[in-house]
Amino acid sequence: MLKLAAALAVIGMLAGCGSEKTGPSPFVSALGAMAKNTVSKVKGGKTEETTDGTVKTPAERRAALEKAGKPILRVSSKTLGQNAFVTVIDTKDDVLTWKTRDGATFSQRNGVLIQTRGLGPDLMSAQAPSVGQLLAAGTSYQRIYYFLGDDDQGTRRTYDCSTAIVGKETIEIVGRSHTTTHVTETCERPLGKLSNDYWIEGSSIRKSRQWVSGMIGYIDFERVID
Repeated sequence: MLKLAAALAVIGMLAGCGSEKTGPSPFVSALGAMAKNTVSKVKGGKTEETTDGTVKTPAERRAALEKAGKPILRVSSKTLGQNAFVTVIDTKDDVLTWKTRDGATFSQRNGVLIQTRGLGPDLMSAQAPSVGQLLAAGTSYQRIYYFLGDDDQGTRRTYDCSTAIVGKETIEIVGRSHTTTHVTETCERPLGKLSNDYWIEGSSIRKSRQWVSGMIGYIDFERVID
């Protein structure tokens, strides 16, 4: 990641916001304030200005990312106006774990988030659907989230979920277009409701907006470099 940060002259710590019921914690807010001073700002989707004042087009930024020679995931919190490019630190079967420069990690099984670390109110683990289940619109299944509370006691939340196909969409990720199927996942339990969005290219999740925890809310992921 140090080589990647040097090539881009920009990388920042991620913080999320939004939730099923509550807002961001003071810990997450503090990370957000720090990240505002370090990450790049998107300028109308056309160019990005880095911390050294240079401006890169999406094509230039993609070329810089490709020089790292590694898979790259973009992780962002739109409400706080922050984003970071992260790379893989661990691979186990179909689970990839991505790490920010500041040590936060995100584990995904075929693009579906199942674990976070280093964000404070983390998602400890999750029983989550496969890409095939996401594409099987109208079928029902359970999704289970496990959290660690302030008292260090585990908390389990079980949701009844189903998906719907929004339609075919062409999306652009750092200067490259992708033809995808937009899928919305809706999950409910007696005390709450959440939804996740996925843009699936073939059998892979190219982009997603996924719920993390009650104190962090939603985080956006874009698979930039495979």
